[in-house]
Amino acid sequence: MSQTDISPLAIFSLLLMMFLAAIDTTILAAAMPEIVRLLGQPELYHWGFTAFMLCSTLALPFFGRLADQIGVRSCMLAAGSIFLLGSALCTVAESMALLIAGRAVQGLGAAGLQGLPLIAFGVLYPPEQRGAKQGLISIVWGFSSLAGPSVGGFLVAWFSWRWIFGLNVLIGLVALALFWQTFPATKTPPARQKLDLFSTGLLLGGLSSLILLSSVRLNALSSMGYLLCFGVLGFFIWRQQRISNPLVPLQHFASPVYRLAVLLGFTAFFVGFAALTFIPLYLQEVLAYTPKQTGLILTPMMLTWPISSALAGRWLNQLGFRTWALLGTASLFSSMLAWGMIGHGWLSPASLLLWCIMMGLGMGCLTPIVLVAAQSIAPRHEIGVASSTLVLLRSIGTTLGVSLMGALQVAAQLSLGLQSALGWVFSCLAVFALLNLISSTQLPDCAPAALERL
Repeated sequence: MSQTDISPLAIFSLLLMMFLAAIDTTILAAAMPEIVRLLGQPELYHWGFTAFMLCSTLALPFFGRLADQIGVRSCMLAAGSIFLLGSALCTVAESMALLIAGRAVQGLGAAGLQGLPLIAFGVLYPPEQRGAKQGLISIVWGFSSLAGPSVGGFLVAWFSWRWIFGLNVLIGLVALALFWQTFPATKTPPARQKLDLFSTGLLLGGLSSLILLSSVRLNALSSMGYLLCFGVLGFFIWRQQRISNPLVPLQHFASPVYRLAVLLGFTAFFVGFAALTFIPLYLQEVLAYTPKQTGLILTPMMLTWPISSALAGRWLNQLGFRTWALLGTASLFSSMLAWGMIGHGWLSPASLLLWCIMMGLGMGCLTPIVLVAAQSIAPRHEIGVASSTLVLLRSIGTTLGVSLMGALQVAAQLSLGLQSALGWVFSCLAVFALLNLISSTQLPDCAPAALERL
């Protein structure tokens, strides 16, 4: 299918549904304190975020495999319906337990709304056009990250927190109807095989336990839990090699390009989102900046991210994978190195705006190119599962980065104080960013179409 066959309204509806799912990852940041005040049970505060993030992470491979079997259009309609159901539950929630349940259902649908557009562009467009289209997705993510906290705070201040979810339902119904009318059905493989439910259970159980364990202090009991999780995941990998229709086809990992794309994506999101979590803490608790000042400092980073992502996607054919990867990883490493030096008191905070911009540049350059690289080595009928596997591992990197660096910050703060603890957090992130920089030198220096022919 050529680009001219696709209605602009179809692309708009696809991106609008993705925007609703993306903004829900940040929109509660300003609203949750008010929600907890009204509903009670402050000890469940973090579960409003964790339930959404956990379910959206775990459902990603399921939607990827299902998209390869029944098509993107059917999967997107199902994911949108699930997301709207979760939003409706949150709208009428009268307790934190029901709100958390609604957020979990939202997360299941959001997994499809966030991951399926990546697959759709991979299926609908040839390799030389995918970079520019993936850049559109990065723009949506960047704008949703900027707008989320502000929109949530505005709705809570002037209306009610329930409007956060009520607007999801109203706008989502329009977007879903528009998508249903305009988006083309994509071809699916002639022989459809059943989803391996046992493998799905192994993956969900192993990953959910691993993510939950990463947020608790390491001791004898949690160490046994880690061993059990790795055992379950090891059995999952062993099983994937021996069944005809694996949930995560491991043959993609035989490609060095795919392995590099996964590694770069995992590490970049590990570093980037952990930094996004702890930079505001440093600005407000160490430098005594107000939330408004913190937002102003972070705004250039959030703007640089989608802009550089769009440029990387558009000019990927001209400059090739390696050039953009080196630019992205070098920018991210320099930013983390500088933040580590600022945290240890070795560098003046006067330059921190520059390092926020460099971080946005690094994440923006890396986000589209690793996805296009992963899609370029996969057969057309497996683009869905290849993409969703990459997105899954990126999401795991995000969750583990925040959890592990949070554990490091808490442990170091007890003996060193908050400023030094955050300095060590940023220093550790700089080490991971350096490893990513070294790895990026191994990417081929070619355009997507040339990579597909390798």
